[in-house]
Formats: sequence, C-alpha cells, structure tokens
Amino acid sequence: MDSYNHYLIARYSWKYPHLFVDQWGKPLYNIMASPFANLGFTWVKIFNVILWVSSAWLTFITSKKLGFKYAWVGFLLVIVQPASLEFVISGLTEFLNEFLLILFIYLTASQRWNMAAFLAGLLPFARSEGFIIMAVVGFYLLFIEKKYKSLFWFAAAPILFNFIGWFAVGDPLWIIHNPYIKAQVLGDNFCGSGSLFHYAKLSFSEFSLGMITLLLAGTILSAIHVFKGFKKRDFVSSFIFWLCSGIFWLYFLVHSVIWWKGMMGSCGYARVFIVVMPVMALTGVFGLNALISKFKTQRKIIESVVIILLIFSGVQSYNKIKRTLPSKITPEQREYLKVAQWLQTEDYSKSKMYFLYPYLNVIANIDPYNINAFDFLWSIDLDNAPPGSLVIWDSHFGPNEGKLPYDKINNHPGYTKVKTFAPVISFTTVHDIPYEIHIFRKDKDSLRK
Repeated sequence: MDSYNHYLIARYSWKYPHLFVDQWGKPLYNIMASPFANLGFTWVKIFNVILWVSSAWLTFITSKKLGFKYAWVGFLLVIVQPASLEFVISGLTEFLNEFLLILFIYLTASQRWNMAAFLAGLLPFARSEGFIIMAVVGFYLLFIEKKYKSLFWFAAAPILFNFIGWFAVGDPLWIIHNPYIKAQVLGDNFCGSGSLFHYAKLSFSEFSLGMITLLLAGTILSAIHVFKGFKKRDFVSSFIFWLCSGIFWLYFLVHSVIWWKGMMGSCGYARVFIVVMPVMALTGVFGLNALISKFKTQRKIIESVVIILLIFSGVQSYNKIKRTLPSKITPEQREYLKVAQWLQTEDYSKSKMYFLYPYLNVIANIDPYNINAFDFLWSIDLDNAPPGSLVIWDSHFGPNEGKLPYDKINNHPGYTKVKTFAPVISFTTVHDIPYEIHIFRKDKDSLRK
C-alpha cells in the first residue's frame, strides 16, 4: 500500500500544492514523480525503472572514474539484486534515493565538492534515511577531506527545504516534524520489533551472493589500505572505506538497531537496502581490483570465481522474480476489488468515506484529499462523523494504523453494519488476525438503539 500512497500523493500534488512538501510521501519524490503520476500509475513504475537502470549506469561510470578495471561488475551488481528486481515495479521511493546517492558519490569521486555536498543535503527529502547518510558524509567532509567550505553547501539544502515547509504548512520546525519522529515520540509501533540480526539473516535472500562476497572483501581490503598506509593518504582507498562502505555499514547498523528496539515506526522491510546498493557495488568492485592487484598470478582464478558468483547471483535473482513476477494482486486487494464493485452498485456517491486502503482510492477513483468525500480512518470522530458516512474497516489497517478496534465501531450505537467481505479461503493479516472487511454506515439518528 505504500506504493499506492506515494503515487496518490504525487498525482494529487498539482491539485493540492501542500502535498509537494508532504513528509511521508517525501518532497523530492512528490516533486519529481508528479509528472509521471499524472499520466497514470504505470508511468510511476516506468519512472522507477529509469531510476534503477540509471543508478546501475552511474555505478559503472563512477567505477571507471575511480580507475577500476572491472567497472562492468559494478553495473551488474546493482542490476542483479533480488530486492531491486522484486520492488522496482512500484511507486516506492527507494529507487529515487538510490539514484541521488550514486549521483552524489559520482560527484564526490569527481571531487566536485560543493555540488556533491549540496546533493547530500537533499537526500533526507527523498527518504528519511538520508539523515543517516548525511552523518557519514559530514564526517567524511569534515575529518577525512577537510572540505570546510563545502559544509555551507552541505547545510544549505536542509535549511532551504525547512523554509519551504515552513512557508507551505506554517511549521517553523517542519524538518523535524516528520512521521517517523512523531511515531517515536508518540510510541506508535504497530509493527513490533525483532532480532538484532534480522537484516543479517535477510541479506542472504535480498542481496546476491556475489554482492555479499565482494562487499566484505572490499570493506576489509579498503580498511587494510587505509590503516596500513595511514601516513601516505590514498584518495581511492579512503573514499571507498570512509564514504562508500561507511554509508553501508552505518545504514545497516541503524536499521538493525531500530528494528530490534521497535523504534521510528520500523517494520523491518528488506527493501530499504535498495538505497545503498550502489555503494555496496562500488565497495565490491574495489575489493575485486584490490584482490587481483595483490594476487596477480591468480588473476584467472579470481576472475573465474567472480564470474561464477555473478552467474549464481543471476540464477538467485531469476528464481526470486519468477516467484513474484508478473505482479499479482494480493488476497487483500482481491477483497477490495469486491468492495469497489459493490460501491458501484450502491448509491453512496454522496456519502463521505473513511478508510485506510489507498488501493481502493486508485481503483474506485476516490480523491483522498477531498475532505468532503473522504478522510483517513485514523482521523474519524465516531460521534461527530457526518450522518450517512461509510466506514470501511479492515482487520489489517483498522486496528493498527487506523487505531480503531473492531469492537469499538461494531458496538457503537450510531453505526449499522451494512456489508461484510470475507475471503473464501481464509488467511491472516498483521498479528495473525483473520482478514475481513466490514462496512459500517453512520445512522442519521446517531442515538440508534
């Protein structure tokens, strides 16, 4: 549903300009995806495919800029990743952040410091994890490259966006009032938590074996190069170790910890690592070049091992997408198709609707920002909702994001249940609750007994 929500925000941003700075949707994504979204959801998917392929191409170009002989391996490592192939046909924001990150990396490799620093400051407005990346970039600029003047450009984008957000919504602290910080402050954590090693375990299914192997080799060898030649600085080794591998490992650590501790509304999604695929690939290409440079007589053996790893990675990714593509609607979506068809047969066109399932907004063409016709379930005041309103409650989003337990509305004297949709073959949703959709109507006489 995140995919549909991002699409809807981008699509309706031209009609409701405040959506351009919506922090859940992400301002940069809202702005850049809006022309595609206004052509339809298919064009949003095409936008993501363009970003994904462009990220792989920039990884190749950056590898060549750094003098790596196996730049083509970097391109393949970005393309042949199970997580990327699984989620690219979507409206998700990870692919824009991936593209902007590798563009920043390319500019840094070209030593265009001010432009690179400014772009790094834009990353949090593509995804909130951009703040994690900014921490590494700030350290790198300040302590490794000592580019003090570039720090002005580094801070410029967040300051600029905060002023835009302040002007648009009237909040002088707009930048820190994002939904993830709010979730942490309010203690909202409907996804729960899990093992500290959750992402370490997921890596074997979401990253290819070639990526994992070369990433580890690149991290270790770049660390050896940096600390062994500490007094004689090597730009490329330092760039790979402190910046590229630094971004990945801090990103990995922070996501592992916030899922373990149940913080910031984390749901433990594997797709968040799409963002850092290019820096993983560059670290891996460095590792390959360093290995061959150190063991020149074993070059053919190393090349053969890498080719085998890439072939195995391709098979791994093929098996993944064979299970997920072509995209099929989920069992939940199938039930909402029934809801959309039912709405067409009933005379509820003038009724205000409350629900939390953006797929229904898309298929039933319901404007999610027309407050006279629709509002999000979490905003409903059961006692004061307009008479005749429809509440479309499902057991996934209703009790979780919607914060509306079934018994609360089912037992409310002002509502009548008018329809129930239950799958023929039962399945469970969040917290192992059987999935159902119940539609309630607010009675004109709210004192119904």
